[in-house]
Amino acid sequence: MKKYLKLSKIRCIFAMVMSLVVSNVLADAAPTLSEFHPAVVASVGEKKIAVFFLKNSLKKLVNGEYVADAEIYYSPIGSDKTFFKYVWKVEGDQIASVFFYDWKSPERRGKSMYVLVKSKLSDSAFDGFSYSVMELPLRVDGENASLLYFTGDPSDPALENCKDGKDLVSGAKVVCSYKDAASIKKYFIAQDK
Repeated sequence: MKKYLKLSKIRCIFAMVMSLVVSNVLADAAPTLSEFHPAVVASVGEKKIAVFFLKNSLKKLVNGEYVADAEIYYSPIGSDKTFFKYVWKVEGDQIASVFFYDWKSPERRGKSMYVLVKSKLSDSAFDGFSYSVMELPLRVDGENASLLYFTGDPSDPALENCKDGKDLVSGAKVVCSYKDAASIKKYFIAQDK
């Protein structure tokens, strides 16, 4: 019965998100909200949340105003309280991967969700792609799990704007060492001491 109720809540949350999408479709010929990446389930111990990645197509319609490419939201699963909470923005052409890592070292202890974003990069000096990783720590907040983004935390330079393609000035091939979840997890394991 509990399993059925959990699935029912997930369906309810998904229906809520889809109703937002459908209402945009019905309200306007050009919808402004769609799925950027399939939803994922994240957990901390027994606490679970559904994480949604929603694309905002207003960027193409609005001039002179900042609009993020997508936004991340979450909602609890298996809780008496249902809510839909904003986490942070996503900048990039696509989400290449969403994965988790549970840090063991005392200074970083805890589980985080990582979002690997891939963007096309083409200018007079470079043609290819840029990869960046965003860390979103998972914590227990009262009765529910929560997904956080700390704007003041510096990102790991090795995982930001990692280029993969061709340097058009020198003609050299450029290879990003961190463009998939497996290589990034190996990097984390080497640092997690």
